[in-house]
Amino acid sequence: MPQEQADLLTRILGNSRDLAGRYLAVSAVNFTGHQILLFLANSVWGWGGGWANVFAACTMAVPAYLLSRRWVWGVGGRHDLRGEVLPFWGITLLGLAVSTALAASADRIFGAGLLVNLASLGGYFVVWVAKFFLLDRLFTHQRAG
Repeated sequence: MPQEQADLLTRILGNSRDLAGRYLAVSAVNFTGHQILLFLANSVWGWGGGWANVFAACTMAVPAYLLSRRWVWGVGGRHDLRGEVLPFWGITLLGLAVSTALAASADRIFGAGLLVNLASLGGYFVVWVAKFFLLDRLFTHQRAG
């Protein structure tokens, strides 16, 4: 492989790794906050698994959006409702629907506790990778524009 191509590949992979690392860090913050709120609402406050998951997801979606937009993809300025906000909330609601269905099912089957959290996590994981690529497309376009 010629040196120019190797340098370009290194730059691309380096930037991708940095981007993926920042996305992973924001996801870790979102995951931690979500799991704490879900556990509190379900196991401490006695809410059903589904409602507890909705509460946790809606609460953590705002910091997830703001951190993803600004810190991961470096987009500032005005928020584009159609180009950023609605697609972000769409994928967030898809993750919420999948994880809530699984959390509610786990709550019915096993009762409150750790299995509700694990079921919710499994639902979010299904959507997590797709969300990265969608957000990359949205925010890269916004940053370029």
